[in-house]
Order: sequence, then structure tokens, then C-alpha cells
Amino acid sequence: MDMNEEVNLLNLNAYSLTHRGMVRKTNEDRSLIQKFAGGDVLLAVADGMGGHAAGERAAQIAVESLNLIRPESPDIEDQLVERLLAARRMILDITAKDPALQGMGTTLTVALVGNGTVHWTHVGDSRLYLFRENELVQVTDDHTFPGHLVKEGEISREEARAHPLRSMLLSCIGCEQFEMDTGTFDIAAGDLLLLSTDGLHDGVPEQHIISILRSNTGLKQKLDALMDAALAAGGRDNITVVAAEL
Repeated sequence: MDMNEEVNLLNLNAYSLTHRGMVRKTNEDRSLIQKFAGGDVLLAVADGMGGHAAGERAAQIAVESLNLIRPESPDIEDQLVERLLAARRMILDITAKDPALQGMGTTLTVALVGNGTVHWTHVGDSRLYLFRENELVQVTDDHTFPGHLVKEGEISREEARAHPLRSMLLSCIGCEQFEMDTGTFDIAAGDLLLLSTDGLHDGVPEQHIISILRSNTGLKQKLDALMDAALAAGGRDNITVVAAEL
């Protein structure tokens, strides 16, 4: 494994794991677990793209843009949106100054957990899931052509996983076309939040992910098993998972 991080909080256990996979020479994924003084926790994953280390740089910029989040303020949704816009401005400014970095961009999926509520913001095809009472719900929509077809009910999630255009983003931080999704939902004891880059959910069928999350093991062991499954499936992309369990 390339890196892992564990954070034990008062009533929330959070863990992250990343691997460059079996094919890629570098890892352009980035992740974040940040605890705030008031007990709120910020979770994020980013999947960078672009040659000459541009993908790594874009993902790092996106994650670092979240450093200014202040969850004690009442405008948290506006803050999340502004942080994504700030990351986009920075990446576009960099690419405008250096033509060699054209194509530089990143996905970003963010969840701020606090006071029984999750505020989330999302761009691209990384994902946020809610695992509750042994059922897995994909909270975010993929900003891809297959993701659009799934949203319209024209194909299944499993068909989208094998679609030839599954990696073609319709929106990213740094892309000419840019849109973000935001939302809020309540959480309760026993809920598990899972954030992943496409190296996991494109490689591992959803039913396999569910079976691992249903297993009677700890959160770290669940993430280890998810990573093992993605690598066993070929590990064709970087793989990053972040999870928090109440």
C-alpha cells in the first residue's frame, strides 16, 4: 500500500487508503481526513488527470483548497462551493501560463460531517456512498456520459461500469465544462460513509463492495478488503478509498 491514515474521533472512526494500482507508474489520487476543534470532520478524495505530473498537482491543489473551510460558520454550503471554485481558478490560471499543462484537472468529492448532518460537494466521477442498514446508496452522480445515462434510467450502474466512455469526464475542476453538485443529508449511529475514486468502483462490482461492507470486521479491515478486491481486478487505475463510520 502506498499510504494509509487513521483518525479515531469521539464517536466516529475514519480511515483512508490509497494505492497507485498495478499499471500506473504514479499515484495522481489525493485524499483528506481533517478533524476540527468542534468535532466536525472533513473527508475528501480527488483523482487528478494530465501528463507531466499535472494530475498530481491538480488533485493536490483541490484538496489543499479545503484548508480554509470553517465549519463553525453558518454558511458551510457556500464555503464548500467557493473552495471548489477557488481550486478551479487556480488550476485554470496555471494552465493558462504553462501550455505544457493543458489538460490538467481533477475530480473532487467532499463530505463535511458534523452534528448528525453531512454537507457534500462533488465534481467528476469520484463518488460518495452512504452504507446504512446493510444497503449501499450512491449519493453522487458521475459526471460522465454513462453516468448521465444511469441518471436517466437508460442503463444500469453495472452496465455503466463497463461502458467504453466511462472515463470521459463531462465536468472536472480544470475542464472547460464545469458543473458541481451539492447536497445535505442526515446520518445516524451505525452509518458508514465511503468516498472512492474510480479505481475502486470501476474495478469492483457494487455487489462485491456491499458484501465487503456487510462483513463482520472493523473499518480498517473493510478498506483493506476493498483495496485487495480492486487490485485483484487488475488495478488498472489509481485506487483511493476514504471511509467514516459512526
